Amino acid sequence: MEKIVICDMIKELRKKAGYTQAQVSQMLNIQRQTYCNYENATRTPPLEIITALADLYHVSMDYLILGSGETAQLKPVQDTENVLNPDEQTLINIFSKLSEQSQKEIITFAQYKKLFTE
Repeated sequence: MEKIVICDMIKELRKKAGYTQAQVSQMLNIQRQTYCNYENATRTPPLEIITALADLYHVSMDYLILGSGETAQLKPVQDTENVLNPDEQTLINIFSKLSEQSQKEIITFAQYKKLFTE
């Protein structure tokens, strides 16, 4: 039963958010086919992917896994002003995997770039 609930929930949430499978897989930093397998219930997503999906869609993990729960209040993703687009989410995913030194270099470069493009 767990697989069916998760696959149904992530498909429904993705469609409500207006994302394609390719966009979600890019945000999760996984192959599109892997994500497709999660939606088709041919594979069960690992805990870190379930956590990332709950964060992406602003729902609890209980909501994704069980389809219910007191904290399973679905917030409309598209109505939120601060939602990141897929490119921004990809950038954050890549950035978070860099060393602290590399992150500082990226921040310095971004500040430099902003200074000369304003």
